[in-house]
Amino acid sequence: PRCDTDARAPTEMSRIPDADDVTPKVAGVPVDDPDVSSVLYDANMIEGALEQLAALVVSHLGDFEVFVPVTTGAMMFASDLVRSVYTVERMLREELQRGYKRMVISCATCASYGAGTTSDANVEVEVRLPSCDVKGKRVCILEDIIDTGRTVMALTKALYAAGAEEVALIALMDKSARRDAEATKYFEEKNMKIACAFMCPDEFVVGYGLDYGGRYRELPFIGVLKPELIAASAEKK
Repeated sequence: PRCDTDARAPTEMSRIPDADDVTPKVAGVPVDDPDVSSVLYDANMIEGALEQLAALVVSHLGDFEVFVPVTTGAMMFASDLVRSVYTVERMLREELQRGYKRMVISCATCASYGAGTTSDANVEVEVRLPSCDVKGKRVCILEDIIDTGRTVMALTKALYAAGAEEVALIALMDKSARRDAEATKYFEEKNMKIACAFMCPDEFVVGYGLDYGGRYRELPFIGVLKPELIAASAEKK
């Protein structure tokens, strides 16, 4: 995972394996899906990335008290990550020499893709803040994917307006090729701490919480949805 304190997009992209390079496995059993053209990250790779992100949270975000998953996409990622954070914190408790601070976990909802495959930069993002009090607290957003960045920017602004002292972001995937210039500028101005598990190619990806029209969230891996399925869905509208 990467952690940017100045929110600058990475200049290089990690190599993305395709279906010829990796067979996704869950508990050691190979799996596939007829609607996925290629697998980017299987369950074992996701698990390893979560462990690294958990260590990063414990070492760099130890003073962040409130964690805000963005539903519905981040529900699986957030659930696995916060439990990994707990495990790492307990394993390192003697080295950390600090008491364990219980997380406050409260979800937020934001406008997303709906049934489409692209974010419209001209659409105003609607945000529903978490039910907990964030005034004077450091808050970490847990998101499924940073695309244009406009959704995260809207949520971050709303959290600051509600009195948050600082807002950070941890995301499962970063599709930096589609980043909106306004969002990038805002993250830089806020010197926002940002960490991502994986880089995402400019493809429509599904699985592990990521969806297309509400489907495919249950896939235990992240893969590229077959373009013909997207085209067929568009023709029906």
